Amino acid sequence: MASRSVSPGGALLRTSRIFAMANPIPPPVTDSSSGATSFSSNMATLDFPTHQVITTLSSARKRGEWGLKRSLPLKTTLKSKIPMLRVKAIDSAEQITDFTSATDHGMNRRKFLELGIPLTARRPAGGDGGDSSNQNRPTLSMNLPQKSVFEKEIDTTDLDPDDLAKAIDNRWRFNGPWLAGMTTGKFQKYLEKEVRPRRPEFREFLKKKIAAELHQAAANEALDKGTEPPAPLDASSVTEDQLIDFLRKLRHDSQALYDMVGQFLDLAPLAPPNISQLGLPAGINKITWRQIKNPYATGGPPVTHPSAGLSYLRTSMYMDNHPIYGPQRQHPSVVARIVSPRRQAQTQPAKLGVAGFIVNTPLGDTTSNSRNNTLFDKIDPDVKGGAKVWVQPKRATVDSSGRVVLTVDDASAEAKLVAQELLGLATCLGTTRDERQTGRVESASQIRRRYSAKNAPAMSSTQNYGIQR
Repeated sequence: MASRSVSPGGALLRTSRIFAMANPIPPPVTDSSSGATSFSSNMATLDFPTHQVITTLSSARKRGEWGLKRSLPLKTTLKSKIPMLRVKAIDSAEQITDFTSATDHGMNRRKFLELGIPLTARRPAGGDGGDSSNQNRPTLSMNLPQKSVFEKEIDTTDLDPDDLAKAIDNRWRFNGPWLAGMTTGKFQKYLEKEVRPRRPEFREFLKKKIAAELHQAAANEALDKGTEPPAPLDASSVTEDQLIDFLRKLRHDSQALYDMVGQFLDLAPLAPPNISQLGLPAGINKITWRQIKNPYATGGPPVTHPSAGLSYLRTSMYMDNHPIYGPQRQHPSVVARIVSPRRQAQTQPAKLGVAGFIVNTPLGDTTSNSRNNTLFDKIDPDVKGGAKVWVQPKRATVDSSGRVVLTVDDASAEAKLVAQELLGLATCLGTTRDERQTGRVESASQIRRRYSAKNAPAMSSTQNYGIQR
């Protein structure tokens, strides 16, 4: 069937960025090395969204209007209470709009915003170039200096080409690939299609480096003699013999050679290899590697901006003001669900569900790690909705694979009580004995039924505080 002709104006509108949606990003990479031992579900939420989420007003939603070129069917779009969709194709081969629900990632972002914490870029611990946001290295997430991903030295989204090499330790976006994350086949294709055709260009790049070094040496000599500095040298003045001598020096200096190639191809930095990877005898290190300070040297650069678009807060140094108790020392605590018990024999912490993200229980001498607290030892199926605990969100970061790594602490008794009173989940007497034992979070109606109308204590809620008036 022949396609319908499109007028020049229609073709312009179709290709215009005003009417175009953001291109989808690659989906998260799954580990297929485990084979049959890998457990996954087609209904599971991806680690990060790959398509843009769109929404519409309730009045327009009833008419099927979502800002697209055609109306969407009401039978499908009105089923969900939350108007969020992800469009896979505005025009498919069947001339329909391919879309699906996007409430999973959309609600996760709303829940994350309610936490009120900024996205931080963790620096490598000890300068080893490792990605300290890795969940497999929980000890690196304690007491490390944090910086917002929107700081000037980190948020390097628009740099002059001459300043790319200077910001190598802080950048997250590179034109070239991360070689450690490439398979052998992809690496060979990259060499054949991208690297080898640029060999003459690389020689000209080296000549510019040689000319800069010769000029610097001549300028230093003129400064010592007290004479006028010479004029800058041009790359065309570098002879082939000088280029060959420079190449011979680079072959014996692996770090300098890698720096030159990395600057030319704009490659993402790599962590220095250890002795076993180089095949050298133990105790012998013939190569001196430069200290890599880039936080993505071990795990690779992120697929998106380090904030992932979750939040644009730059700091958590602000105070929450309670309508009765005044300024609070801590931010509001949140409820977390226990999704996986801890394993004392394997020293594995319990897993909590916080705002749609899976996090580990706090490390160190905390209530969740106490042996006397049996709430985290097993899952009680009798608890409706699962056992819950109150936690204090501390920080969040996005690792190299695009996953959100959230860090929480135990909520203090005062912060927990204030949050419960504000939500109407506790009485003025504090938490109940049943909640301390089973982890249940009772609603206001459940607490009222447990007390008689005669001796029922005062309830605190948003209506009592006058917030919704």
